[in-house]
Amino acid sequence: MTYTGEYVKICTLDDIYEGEAKLFQVGKYEILLVNVNGKIRAYYARCAHALGLIEPEGFDGEKTITCPVHRWEYDALTGESINPEGSSLFPFDVKIEGNDIFVKVPSVPISDFKVKMFGIYRQKGVLNELGSNS
Repeated sequence: MTYTGEYVKICTLDDIYEGEAKLFQVGKYEILLVNVNGKIRAYYARCAHALGLIEPEGFDGEKTITCPVHRWEYDALTGESINPEGSSLFPFDVKIEGNDIFVKVPSVPISDFKVKMFGIYRQKGVLNELGSNS
């Protein structure tokens, strides 16, 4: 998926151990960062169902992220929903430079992001590109 945004340094590899998740606030965006067997993934930390905040405790340390509101489960590596199927968390692009972890934060207002994000989940498989503030 492509979307406009800027990479922001979130933390370092030393700050997030294998099997750990952390929650970061960048502007109005909540970012859930997870380390799954040494692979770093970042997601918008809101459930695709009812926008419940997904806390770090929702990551089981191995493969599943669970929303505390209605217990929706997601694959920690892909963000795809496990139970129920047919949805996904919104993945943010991640890049690692040296020991630093950067996450690409969308450059659209959070309200526009949420509206476009819901559109993604209503039409599974049709990904809307997030554009500029126009």
